[in-house]
Amino acid sequence: MDGSEGTLYLECLFPYFFVEQKHGWSGVQARIPTYLGIQDVSKRSAEFILSLDAIDMVLESQRVDSAITLIEADWKNVERNISDIATRAGILVRGIPKKPNSAWQREGLVSLEVDSGSGWTSLDDEINRLASELEEQTAQRLTSVGEAAPEIEESLSLNQDRATHLSIVLSSAIEDWEQAKKQVQSLELRIEALEEDLRKHKDAALLQRLGATGGYGLPDETCPTCGQSLPDGFDITDYPLTIEDNISHLDKELTTFRSMQLDASRVAEISQVRVFRLREEMGGLRATIRSQKDALISPSSLPDAAKLAQRLRAEERLTALRGIRDSIESSIDELDSLAATWQQNKEALAALRRRELTAADEVKIRSLKESLTSQLEAYGFRSLEPQSIDVSPKTYRPNHEGFDLGFDLSASDMIRVIWSYLFSFMEVSREFQTNHPQLLIFDEPRQQEAARFSFQQLLKRAAENGAAGSQVIFATSEEEDDLTSMLMGLPHQMTSVPRGEKLIRPRA
Repeated sequence: MDGSEGTLYLECLFPYFFVEQKHGWSGVQARIPTYLGIQDVSKRSAEFILSLDAIDMVLESQRVDSAITLIEADWKNVERNISDIATRAGILVRGIPKKPNSAWQREGLVSLEVDSGSGWTSLDDEINRLASELEEQTAQRLTSVGEAAPEIEESLSLNQDRATHLSIVLSSAIEDWEQAKKQVQSLELRIEALEEDLRKHKDAALLQRLGATGGYGLPDETCPTCGQSLPDGFDITDYPLTIEDNISHLDKELTTFRSMQLDASRVAEISQVRVFRLREEMGGLRATIRSQKDALISPSSLPDAAKLAQRLRAEERLTALRGIRDSIESSIDELDSLAATWQQNKEALAALRRRELTAADEVKIRSLKESLTSQLEAYGFRSLEPQSIDVSPKTYRPNHEGFDLGFDLSASDMIRVIWSYLFSFMEVSREFQTNHPQLLIFDEPRQQEAARFSFQQLLKRAAENGAAGSQVIFATSEEEDDLTSMLMGLPHQMTSVPRGEKLIRPRA
């Protein structure tokens, strides 16, 4: 059930070889275990026993499906890594979906943007602007402190004013970010409540479909919306709408709130990137102010250290942005590769699921059906026309007009179906190379007072299979004289146990 491969345990196979009295005769494959975490356990067991090619296709489909899951996990990790790197650098990444899809194309889809102060601009443009500024600064002659003192003082005053303004902007951005996070959390709680409400309504709808009666609403004194107690005198209907109408309404509400959550998450992401960018800018501005203050108190003959520090910071910023761009581009290349592999696996999985049974499998299923119907005729099956009974190529179980045989049969005819179905596996397995052990054990096969004629035909079929090399064991409480007469002329070995005695006894 978790997508991994595991053992097909003997408990899954033995219902085809052994039918015990207490529960085994209640239906076809009544004792197939469902607690081992195996998907479609009865199908997997039948495919293994008949050695069908279909089991290889199922395993291949499961492997491809697991590969798709791993690719999606890798995609999520790479996408999260890109987001973390970009956020810390104050870069906004647009256009990368949370999961790979067939429409993924890198060209023109992914954009890297930075906050330039006057709006969002592309990372390439920002890098080009910084490179141009750095080139201009490098071309300028580095003046002394004495020559640049008036310019440094003016720039220091402007930078201090700018730092004050930037501090206000940063405080506002942080507040916006906190509000955006609270909005996301509020929407998540609302969606969680709606999902719980929807689940309860679906449970109530299921109970109604199963025939339950009674009310499923809240008490009259409780508001069905907020759950608060209502003052005496208020009268409220448990369900202003039907359960189905409520389910439809809740589905639409969930769709709306999930869209709102996506928008709010995007706003929170943009706010976070902006805060990181402003903090970085504030750090650079403070460093510039410190450099300018230091320059003003240094000897006049020394070079302008503030301008030199500004040039070094510009180089560092340019180098950092180029490195981050290269890192993100490399990660996007990895996403390209993952998307291509994901698409190939998706196409392969769709092709595998479209494949029908192979020709060899069809021959085995057809032989299974022929053995089944011939036995039903021999045993006196009457609920339906034996030739109308088929073996489903999807479940490998006997069915009629696309439906599994079940409640539309008499109890004795269901017993005949079980006889026929299990013997048909044994007989087909002698005709073809399969994994059937050629062993069949029935405990009290004459259930539901099956007709003597039917039971005699079953004994004949068992004897024929035994003579062909199979081993068939019946345990029955039929009268020995009756059994002797029914087995007359048939190859068999009978062990009679007197009433009150046991086959397995402690040593004397």
